[in-house]
Amino acid sequence: MNTQKQVSKWQTYCEKLAIRLHQHHQRHSTPPDLHPPDHPVKVICVSDTHNTHPALPAGDILIHAGDLTCKGSFEELQAQLDWLHAQPHRYKVIIAGNHDLLLDADFVDRFPERVVERPGSSRSDLVWEDIIYLQDSSVSLSFEEGRRLNIYGSPWTPQFGNWAFQYPPIRDVWKNVIPPETDILITHGPPKYHLDLNGKGCEYLLRELWRVRPKAVVFGHIHTGYGREDVHWDGVQAGWETIMSGRRRLRSLVSMILRLVLPRMFFQSSPSQATTLVNAAALRGLDGEDLREPVVLML
Repeated sequence: MNTQKQVSKWQTYCEKLAIRLHQHHQRHSTPPDLHPPDHPVKVICVSDTHNTHPALPAGDILIHAGDLTCKGSFEELQAQLDWLHAQPHRYKVIIAGNHDLLLDADFVDRFPERVVERPGSSRSDLVWEDIIYLQDSSVSLSFEEGRRLNIYGSPWTPQFGNWAFQYPPIRDVWKNVIPPETDILITHGPPKYHLDLNGKGCEYLLRELWRVRPKAVVFGHIHTGYGREDVHWDGVQAGWETIMSGRRRLRSLVSMILRLVLPRMFFQSSPSQATTLVNAAALRGLDGEDLREPVVLML
């Protein structure tokens, strides 16, 4: 019992110190969009609107990261698509979420009692207009001065209850899936340890982000994780994530301290890449009465 208590105290100490070191690192690292291009693209990020219509600021791209609806019916989805189509943004790019049942053909086949397709109100009857829908697919968008942004979208989240687009938490569905040229990644759920309510995100998605390192990742799903976080893909970040996972605490803690105290030239020859993570969940709950503002990025 005494050993367990000591281990618990040590774990708590390591995690608290790692969090403080990680916060210091974030405060003193250059934000990814501190020096945007000469012709920046304004990206409006929203997610988890659940049949509501929050006010959306003007921008070049409107991104919706899933859970447009509550029950995923044809009527709910079409109402949300009509609302999005009416927005003035040049590009509107969306993915589904676990509540958007009708968009998951396999779920509709397996659970017809949850959502019913009828003539005139099936998935194929949805009117998308100018909305770009991504489901494990990409789109390349063009802008002034020859700029292009590549966006990849995927709706999948770890299994929790009986909803659409879900996979067993032990299955790695992300390995080598995201195209390496992706600039903006849209997923419905967050990566583990980032804007995910204390580790409820997907560890396999986090591993894939380390490989691809896009400019931005937009998601929702975990409503209480709303916000923005700039992640620098370096040794300090790796050490913090390792400690939060419960592995190699002492080694990782020492590594974090050294990388923060000693000159960076001893550990890397060039500045680390950075990614902006956005949890854009609009609703605090599911009552539709308390809406958060969309998150705006300049890329």
